[in-house]
Amino acid sequence: MSRSASALAPEYPLEIQVNERRVALLMCTPYDLEELAIGYLFARGMITGLDDVLTIGLCPDRSKIKIEVTGELEPGSLGLGEVVASGCGSGLVLNQAFLARPPLPDGWTIELRRLTMWARAMFEQAELYKATGGLHCAALASEPASGGADDVPGLWVVREDVGRHNAIDKAIGRGLLDGADFARSCLLTSGRIAADMALKAIGAGVPVVASRSIPTTSAYEIAAKSGLTLVGRIGSSDPTVYTRPERIR
Repeated sequence: MSRSASALAPEYPLEIQVNERRVALLMCTPYDLEELAIGYLFARGMITGLDDVLTIGLCPDRSKIKIEVTGELEPGSLGLGEVVASGCGSGLVLNQAFLARPPLPDGWTIELRRLTMWARAMFEQAELYKATGGLHCAALASEPASGGADDVPGLWVVREDVGRHNAIDKAIGRGLLDGADFARSCLLTSGRIAADMALKAIGAGVPVVASRSIPTTSAYEIAAKSGLTLVGRIGSSDPTVYTRPERIR
């Protein structure tokens, strides 16, 4: 028996315009679009924070979002106008300027037990995935302040999208809007950790990325160079810490 249309994975185009110029056309799931756009710009270094955003507006048909930011964009390095398919990466370029950033700072650590617990919670809350079986989910989380319940994160954002990189952008965007301390947070994802996923975490300043899948070779090389901790197979009984294991307790 064929599935009904309601069980299909929703995928529609979203054009992001910055200062009246098209930055990208994303193929995405049309929810949490302001967060998606903000996270996309922040992870790519187009904005350094919310203070750079002057206005943001979503068109009534949800096909275009217009953002006005301070300063000027540099079109040669940002891939302006590119179309980003939901199944592909975000077109981040492995340029020397990006990789020349200082490594992510040391000092913050996270329990492996807590990561596995949060991974389970993320999948339990992934309503669109459970309804369709065809979407990815991502979570942004940090440990609770002293005195908080052991199983409750201090910050907890779960977002879903047909593209795993879009789900990451949505979680990052929501975290930025909520004033997240990215240097003391981790990203969890249902998809493999590809190069663009590692670069998004580095761009946002998040030191730990965990997935139920595994990293690619490019993601591993980027993480090793930039001081990013990668954890794979987080849903198994024996997760693998690929890089910077000293962050994982």
